[in-house]
Amino acid sequence: MRDNEGRAQIPPELLEQFMKQQEEKIIKQSQPAPTPAPVNYGGYQVPTDFIDLPSKGAFYNEAHPWHNKEKVEVRYMTTREEEILSSVTYAENGVMFDKLIESVTVDNIRATSLLPGDRNAILINTRKNSYGDDYQFNTLCGKCYTSFDHTVKLSEMVNKEFDMSKLSANRTVFVELPVSKRKIEFKIATGEDVQFINKQAKQRAKHGLQGSETMDTHRRLIVSVDGDSNPANINALVPNLLLKDSKFLQKKYDEYKPDVNFVYSHECEACGHVDKGGVPVGINFFWFDE
Repeated sequence: MRDNEGRAQIPPELLEQFMKQQEEKIIKQSQPAPTPAPVNYGGYQVPTDFIDLPSKGAFYNEAHPWHNKEKVEVRYMTTREEEILSSVTYAENGVMFDKLIESVTVDNIRATSLLPGDRNAILINTRKNSYGDDYQFNTLCGKCYTSFDHTVKLSEMVNKEFDMSKLSANRTVFVELPVSKRKIEFKIATGEDVQFINKQAKQRAKHGLQGSETMDTHRRLIVSVDGDSNPANINALVPNLLLKDSKFLQKKYDEYKPDVNFVYSHECEACGHVDKGGVPVGINFFWFDE
């Protein structure tokens, strides 16, 4: 008789459930914990402010701290955040803004779970409260290429409006393509989606491969085509999207993407051309010279 004869066997469905739980535990443990946001420093309560989220919290699921939240509370920057902004390691690894957002938000959130537009709103408000309302940057005239300085009031950068009535129960948007008449369901990208798309582009560049950021974006954000949510079928469709349909999809995505309105206008003193551009928000956004 074999040693294991007569032993109780684990039912397949229980074994599958156990393995799934272990996999979820491993994935959760492998994710870096967000930077904890302090309540106070040595008994001193740091001032806070409330930000209107461009997304109004509509695109976050029920488990997210910002689900259906229209406003969130953020702290003013302190020397703790200054250390984050001066960290070479954070800058080299592209996580400086992530660490900053996680440090100033009162809610315990993971920065990569946020929509890019909500991240922008936090960064703009944090910069305004710490260094003042005026933000000056240098750019070029689009016609004569004369260099000029332009100053914007950060408090005047308002959130873009979007039609919330068009959102599905799953926080997605349905559109019909103008040429092929295919019905496309797409989601709004989170920071994790943007990281994934950027990582794919870097991997291709590293190996000298051709690729398309547009196709990567379509593959990542399209949820279903004519009701079919099979990833293999979506991947097969994307390279064959008609150009007019692809442009239409990009336009519709921009319409529904919650964000801050970054557009500014400036009349060139040299040639009179009126430039309309986007306010740059890079690492230098938090550089301040008194």
